Parts: sequence; C-alpha cells; structure tokens
Amino acid sequence: MTHQHSWRTMVAKPAGIRSLHWLVIAGYALVVASGAKGVSLLTAGMMTGLPLVGAWLMLALGLAYAGVRLRPAIGGALLVGFGVGALLVVFFAGMQMLG
Repeated sequence: MTHQHSWRTMVAKPAGIRSLHWLVIAGYALVVASGAKGVSLLTAGMMTGLPLVGAWLMLALGLAYAGVRLRPAIGGALLVGFGVGALLVVFFAGMQMLG
C-alpha cells in the first residue's frame, strides 16, 4: 500500500501578516473603540461610565479569547485588534480628560 502524496507540490506560505489579518485587526479595534464610546455616551447623565466601559472591554476581551480558541488562525489578529482598540479607548479618554 503506497501513498500518492506529492510533497513537492506543497508550497510554504511566506511569513508575515496577510491582508485578512490586517482587516480583522482594524475591524475589531473599531468594534472595541466604538462600543466603548457608545457605552460612555449612554451613561452621559450618570456620575461615571468607567465601570460600564470596563465591562465592555472585558466582554470584548472574552470574545477575542473565544476567537483564539475557535479559530487559532485569526485568533492572534483578534487579540491584537483588542489591544489596539483598548489603546484607542485609553488615548481618547485621556484626551477627553485633558480637554
């Protein structure tokens, strides 16, 4: 019994981030940042929206971790997207405090 695998036809993919990963990173960063902004707008009349923004960030991090467990190929891109989105939230919240 012989196997008919042709190992010569397999081509290695170049290392690096593919365009799909860039789209996932940018898209998830926008989801995280816009969701945090939406939550903060909903709590405009209350004292502080910090707990709800924190809850939103924890939910987004949980979804990114679920993406890592379900789709490891794009899971890293989701975690990087979450990190970028969290940095955007921190940056714009700091700018709002200064202004």
